Amino acid sequence: MGLSEMCDTTSNYIGQIEMGRRIPSFGKIEKIAAALGVSASQLFIDESSEGQNSETRDFLQKMPTHVKKEIFSRLMALIKADITESLDGEKY
Repeated sequence: MGLSEMCDTTSNYIGQIEMGRRIPSFGKIEKIAAALGVSASQLFIDESSEGQNSETRDFLQKMPTHVKKEIFSRLMALIKADITESLDGEKY
């Protein structure tokens, strides 16, 4: 079974992510990570890191840096919004 089948998507979609033409949703990131047998956070670490399986390393090496940066930027915005919302009205 291929990565796209394991992620309930098409090989074209996976290829578009790898080429930087698509930015996956957080849900797809979780599905891709699960299919690769890693945590979603491992998709954002240096692809030369030890402990990654070859499939994960190959996927990360194909993904353009600007796609990784965009996903990271979106994730940081969500975290910031969540923190702001949880602190709303609190006085320090």
